[in-house]
Amino acid sequence: MSKIKVVTDSSADITEEQAREIGIEVVRMPISLDGLEYTEALDIDRETFIQRMREGALAKTSQAPLGRLTQVWDHALQEADEIIYVPISSGLSGSYSSSCMIAQTEYAGRVTVLDLKLACYPVQHICRQIVRCVEEGMSSAQIKALFEGKPLMWAALIPEDIVYLKRGGRISPAAAALASLLKIFPILKVEEGAIDVYDKVRTAKKAYRVAIDACFEGVANVSEYDWFIVEADAKKVALSIKEEVESRFPVTIRIVPMHPIIMAHTGPGTIGIGRVYRVHG
Repeated sequence: MSKIKVVTDSSADITEEQAREIGIEVVRMPISLDGLEYTEALDIDRETFIQRMREGALAKTSQAPLGRLTQVWDHALQEADEIIYVPISSGLSGSYSSSCMIAQTEYAGRVTVLDLKLACYPVQHICRQIVRCVEEGMSSAQIKALFEGKPLMWAALIPEDIVYLKRGGRISPAAAALASLLKIFPILKVEEGAIDVYDKVRTAKKAYRVAIDACFEGVANVSEYDWFIVEADAKKVALSIKEEVESRFPVTIRIVPMHPIIMAHTGPGTIGIGRVYRVHG
């Protein structure tokens, strides 16, 4: 039976310690602040990144250089026969396409790339499930068939300040100015691996309530999912939302930190509320 190693990228919001605990490897992605490039989690930590963004630094991300990707894969293949690679959703980055090309041309079937339409904490969560499948002896093909093509996650994101969306060019200055004047809070949805506007409301409190309702809407059996709150330097707000969710629904909701790769696009203070499907275990 061949040995399979699970590999993911920085979009999994995962620390080096967590990766070692799970038994996976991580392709760290580059991130820039005011034009200076760093490697996420290696050259800059979360706290420093948050501070720099709050001070006005312009943050940008890009997919990992192919050399870095193959370096991690080659290292993993020193102790494994195959790799299952879980990158950020193809709807958010070109990483999936690039990794598929390299896997096909240079790795002769030893790397299976999955497009699970995930980002942020759900990437890490699903990787844990895949590791359990590997431990139970499932093949790469069986795992691909089990996980791919399913609606694994749904989440709502509420940025604290739309100035971060404006800085990154994700909304126009005119739209940002109008939203600020009217004190509008956009609610973004992460669905099928892409981000779009879900709603716009006038207060943060209403935004959180709308996001909670949206996450649970249409869910017949809440026990089929694991529920999470991601927070980007907003722990107090996250705790308040956790209390409200658990008072209204029969779930335990987990609070996890948002890391720089996703935070670069929405800014510090962002709250995400969502669910991820429990495919295995």
